[in-house]
Amino acid sequence: MNPLRDGLGREGLGRRLLLALTAVVVLSAGLTLVLTGPLLRSSTESAVREGLARQADLLARLPVAALATGRGQQVARSGDLSLGVVTRAGGASGVAASLSPEELAALLAGQPVSTTVRTDGGRLLVEARPARAGGAVALATSDDTVQRSLAQQRRRILLALAIGLAAAVVVAAGVAAWLARPLAATADAARRLAAGERGVPLPEAGTREIADVTAALGHLDEALRTSEGRQRRFLLSVSHELRTPLTTLRGYADALADGDVDADELVEIGETMRAEAQRLERYVADLLALARVEADDFSLDVGPVDLAEVVASTAVAWTARGASRGVAVDAEVSGPVVAETDGHRVRQVLDALVDNAVRVCAEGGRVVVAVRPEPGPAAAGRAGCLLEVRDSGPGLTPDDVAVAFEPGVLHERHADRAGGAGLGLALVDRLVTRLGGRVSVSPSPEGGATFAVHLP
Repeated sequence: MNPLRDGLGREGLGRRLLLALTAVVVLSAGLTLVLTGPLLRSSTESAVREGLARQADLLARLPVAALATGRGQQVARSGDLSLGVVTRAGGASGVAASLSPEELAALLAGQPVSTTVRTDGGRLLVEARPARAGGAVALATSDDTVQRSLAQQRRRILLALAIGLAAAVVVAAGVAAWLARPLAATADAARRLAAGERGVPLPEAGTREIADVTAALGHLDEALRTSEGRQRRFLLSVSHELRTPLTTLRGYADALADGDVDADELVEIGETMRAEAQRLERYVADLLALARVEADDFSLDVGPVDLAEVVASTAVAWTARGASRGVAVDAEVSGPVVAETDGHRVRQVLDALVDNAVRVCAEGGRVVVAVRPEPGPAAAGRAGCLLEVRDSGPGLTPDDVAVAFEPGVLHERHADRAGGAGLGLALVDRLVTRLGGRVSVSPSPEGGATFAVHLP
């Protein structure tokens, strides 16, 4: 791919860098011409005057009478100059006649004169020197000489700037391509990632910023591989969970359709089919609830809620279920704990956590549902609330804690634990996040796990 232009015709970074660098060079060249213009004219005029002064010094060594002859005029004309003579008596001829009385007096006093005069023919540069034998000699050249020399100097400078500009554009193109090439390669790697490819080799970057982008893309690649791996495992788990009850239902349905079931087995088969159907219903309901929580239109009914009452009612509701498994469900409430939240969603979170705790506890175990104010760094100086569900089950390893709220991961790791579909904790995490809180896991005093819900 061309690093200067992408396939959609948009300007790439390399092209913009090239245009920017070229613009800087052109601007620098323009400023150079503008700023050096007056200096160039001044230096050119100084150079012309310097040559004119040397020739005047040479002519000043000759007698004034010889300068006034045709020979002197011939020397002046050969250099495209105008010659003037000042006699000892102060008489001025030629270009010397254009000098002021003060300048003539200075010459007769033995002082050189460098001046500019204006005549009908235009502007003249004049250099006058006292003659060795008395009097003075004056040489002048028109401003056209300066203009011709200045034009020549400008042409040379423009040629040099044009060569420098061309070289700068070539260098800028190389630099722009060098800078843009790693980004183009990184963009190509990102497109390959978007197309579903994983483990894409990333280009080496020469600058820190591009290296940061490349490293971030590498982390994204790794995160995508991890996430997609979990999703695949979750889908496999979902298919397994759905296939098992469906296979049971299909088998009994085929047996009933074929008339292979005795009358005294009908009640037992009916109970089995109803249990499997209820299992499917719960699993599908969990999937729908998880999808609904993550939807953009998920709504909350927020208002003042006494979390102590929610905790107490949860414990009462689960007492009978826990007793059927030999597990005690108790509430720890010290007084009213009021929060601005959605009481129905909080009860949904507690039900999921208590259900999980009751299932993992062995007979004779204990589940505790507690609530208390949490004086942590809440916004605007308001305290938060802490809900806890503690159990006496087998607990979680550090590796389990890291993936506790990923759908189906713990269910896959601990398939030997009774019941559940592996979606409850994932649903809890999504719900608590929607409520503006966070959920964490730690060991419990009862020997199992503590799921702590921190609500604002």
